[in-house]
Amino acid sequence: MSEIKCIVCGGSHFRKGYYEIDVDVDIYPTAYNNVDVTSRSNDDVHIYIDVGVTTTIENEIVEKGDISFNLISEENNGYHRYDESVETYKYICEDCGFIMSFIKEKFVESKIEEKKRKQKEGKYL
Repeated sequence: MSEIKCIVCGGSHFRKGYYEIDVDVDIYPTAYNNVDVTSRSNDDVHIYIDVGVTTTIENEIVEKGDISFNLISEENNGYHRYDESVETYKYICEDCGFIMSFIKEKFVESKIEEKKRKQKEGKYL
């Protein structure tokens, strides 16, 4: 088995983890009924009644989602083994699109932020 190296920092130690996704979808339906009643009669004995019912249902959908990353616990003490939730920071390379995830925040800047910083530094020189 060959050793795996991190392509970003060159490290060779990794911990297993998993994403946990929590999604809530609430649907609030509202029904609207429109009743149309018409009656007609040709004589005093026969009465014809027409009833038309139109129902319209509108749905309001509210959805919320949350994704978290958990590191699998390395403790071996039975019932006290809990996976720890970890804040993940994701960065994407503007040149190649490679997405990196870190458990520590990194100093990165986009091309636009770099341009603004260099313009600002130029004003103070």
